[in-house]
Amino acid sequence: LRYGAHITGYELREDFANRAKKNVASFLGEEALKRYDVHIRDGYGGIDVDHGPFDRVVLDIPEPWQLVPHAEKVLRAGGIFLAYTPSITQASQVREALHGKWIDLRTIEVLHRGWHIEGQAVRPDHRMVAHTGFLTVGRFLGLKR
Repeated sequence: LRYGAHITGYELREDFANRAKKNVASFLGEEALKRYDVHIRDGYGGIDVDHGPFDRVVLDIPEPWQLVPHAEKVLRAGGIFLAYTPSITQASQVREALHGKWIDLRTIEVLHRGWHIEGQAVRPDHRMVAHTGFLTVGRFLGLKR
């Protein structure tokens, strides 16, 4: 949104949609809301083709592999699918779903670790209470089902 992109989002609940809009306005200003379209809708039921075509599908949901067939209907050729999952078994299921019509598949682990910085004393925090997650990404070849 900051750079002029148009974003379509799906939220299950109106309070989530309202929170998303408030976050956009808070971080990017009211003007960005003109390019942010949020719908109260369950993405598992499909992605409305009238909202697309899309360059990206970005998911933070419990079972993103279920949306791969929907993404294939609305992504442009070369479009990117990205899913955040908290467990590696979920990431594995996403990778299994991204076969045949997808290239450049990769999964990376994301860790959050604080650093101690005082002048020249620079080191990772001694205690790491880490939260990990996985980003799985693939590029759509454009072959429709």
